[in-house]
Amino acid sequence: MFKVLVVTLFSGENEYEQSCKSVNSQVGVDVHHKIIEHLPKQEAHQKLYQLFNEGRKNFDFFAKLDADMAFSKNTSLLNILEMFDKGVDVVSATVYDGITGTDMQSFNVFSNKCRFFYHSNDPLFTDKLKIDYPGVQCSYVDKQRNVLHAFNPSPFQAFMFGVHRALKVVQPGKKIPSLNSSYHQKLILNQAYEYYRRTKSEHSKHALWGATLVFQKIINDSDLYRKSDYLHIFEEVLTKGGDIDVRLTEHDILSLVSVVGWSRFLIAALRQVLLKLGLKGL
Repeated sequence: MFKVLVVTLFSGENEYEQSCKSVNSQVGVDVHHKIIEHLPKQEAHQKLYQLFNEGRKNFDFFAKLDADMAFSKNTSLLNILEMFDKGVDVVSATVYDGITGTDMQSFNVFSNKCRFFYHSNDPLFTDKLKIDYPGVQCSYVDKQRNVLHAFNPSPFQAFMFGVHRALKVVQPGKKIPSLNSSYHQKLILNQAYEYYRRTKSEHSKHALWGATLVFQKIINDSDLYRKSDYLHIFEEVLTKGGDIDVRLTEHDILSLVSVVGWSRFLIAALRQVLLKLGLKGL
């Protein structure tokens, strides 16, 4: 029986209790569950990946299950572990997201062959860090929907979903943004808009309110320190009512350029071309 360390990052998420119950319900695997509570986002992720490193001799696999995520069935973890064929060291399964109504990236499971350089993670893209492993990564669309995400968020949680995604679009702290990341995150926000348009979901609406404040530069932070820092802004918007920026209703290059800015977009695009040509000009 495989021994798995599951680590949850908790900062007040509404789904936390159900998330913990879903971990404890897993069958066919020896699961050990640890919680990291109320730390700044980058620091929490550094501690998470440090725990993975320290447990390499004691566990077969490692997984991060955020507090707004839960396993949908008691065989979910076992189902995902079945994707570890010979030579696979990382499995990335899509999760079903309640704010966009789509399958989105991703729930990651790592073998104990992975080594994490946990101090290398980005302040905004906190899961982006250097990881060494001898094998390959297997990414797939999980049609069984073994993992649920944001299935019962509080209004503030949903608002912060939008803020966080929109900051990843704009990337205020970067002179040269990653266009691939900007494009992907803006697609997610557009999916949230489309889901709101179809269903009038309150969760999606609150997420779009948060994203609008970033697109309109009312929130313009280079990273997220603590979610609680934004509570007063949310309460003000909730009282007065929020807006939905028109650029959230569109998903095309021009709307992305409008958000990122022409000069930053052109410099980032030029950098991508140079990198593809094997040159380092920017």
